[in-house]
Amino acid sequence: MSRNTFMILLIGSAFGLFALVYFFYGQGMRSGHERYEQDQMMISQLNETIAGLRGELTVSQEGLIFSKRQQQIQEEAYKQMSKAYANSEQKNSVLGSRLDFYRSIISPEDGQSGPAIQELKYTYSQGKLSFDITLVQAIKHKHQVRGNLKATLFENDVATSTWPLSSSRSVSYQYFKQLSGSIDKSVIAENAKLKVELSLQDGSVLERWFNVSNADNEKQ
Repeated sequence: MSRNTFMILLIGSAFGLFALVYFFYGQGMRSGHERYEQDQMMISQLNETIAGLRGELTVSQEGLIFSKRQQQIQEEAYKQMSKAYANSEQKNSVLGSRLDFYRSIISPEDGQSGPAIQELKYTYSQGKLSFDITLVQAIKHKHQVRGNLKATLFENDVATSTWPLSSSRSVSYQYFKQLSGSIDKSVIAENAKLKVELSLQDGSVLERWFNVSNADNEKQ
């Protein structure tokens, strides 16, 4: 093979190799560019998805905050309603007691009209028997009831103390009257009773016995 022929073959081979390398380089560039565009498109889609998820997360967080606030409002409203209901029950109980009390004045169970010793409530603490006496005038209330009131403590059927100490308590009322008193007593007998007497101006005397035994453990 002549030297010229060899040079021509060598140059042709080099040119063919260069063309082949350039072809593959171009293919690689185009492939890389397409891949880059695909990656950019995927990144853009991912960014849009992330932005959408962030928006949804923000909405969800706002909804959660709103739900918690609503729950707090409902819990507070429930507490207020429960408190109002409890107060209402208490008020109803008080009103019911007052209604029963006034009903006993207007229409007593025994049907008897006139003055009466309605009830006695007592407590015993630190050597003192304290009590509240309620006097009423049932059915008819045209005239004032006037008289004198006293209470006597009986233990083992023996009078041991009186209230008031000096003289009877003067009373005057038309519908009802509540009076408070106390008797100092270090120990209350198990069978202790309190006799309440109301001496009226017409000379009649009303009396009623109340059991105050074990007064240190009981409350009426």
